[in-house]
This record gives sequence, C-alpha cells and structure tokens, in this order.
Amino acid sequence: MELPIAEVVRELVDLLGATTVAVIGGVKETRAVAQWRGEREPQRPHVLRFALQLATMIAGSEDAEIARAWFHGSNPHLADEVPMLLLRRASLSEVQGPLLGAARAFAQRS
Repeated sequence: MELPIAEVVRELVDLLGATTVAVIGGVKETRAVAQWRGEREPQRPHVLRFALQLATMIAGSEDAEIARAWFHGSNPHLADEVPMLLLRRASLSEVQGPLLGAARAFAQRS
C-alpha cells in the first residue's frame, strides 16, 4: 500500500531535512514543504516517493546523516553529479535507473 504523500514528505524531512526536500521537490522555500505535510499536494509527488525509497535504502534503519550526505555529495556512479540536484532538474525517467544503481552500490558497500 502506498503511503499518503503527506507521510512521504514527513519521512523525507525526518531523514533529509526540509531544505533538501524543497530542492528535490523543485521549490525555493521550505514553507511549501510544510504545506505538503498538510493539505497541499506537491507538483512532483513521484519524485518525492522515489527520493524516500533512495533515502531509506541508504540510511538503513537509523542513519539519516549518511542519507543526507549521499544526497548532497558528488557521486562517482553519477559522473560526479549531486543526487538531489539530479532529482530537481531532470525528469525521473532519465535519472531513476542511474540513481537507483548508485544508491544500491552505496548501500552494498562493505
């Protein structure tokens, strides 16, 4: 069962922080992120859902700091692109595969 988008946003904010969620969601202010936790629907809910999938894969059960660093850092599996900026500027269909591969590679590291 899919989580309601307000719950997706809440979990993303808990893992990544409101500023990062705003960047991923394509807005300039965290006020919009706060509104998404209520009645307002984000314009790109599919991107936010995918970001939550990546964040939980990377963070495991409890390490949000690692997930934040992964979303903010340049990534060698993505030609040194920054994951949160890729999610912001590219269509999900273009970046979903590469981001998932990079997240899997990170999550499986020793």
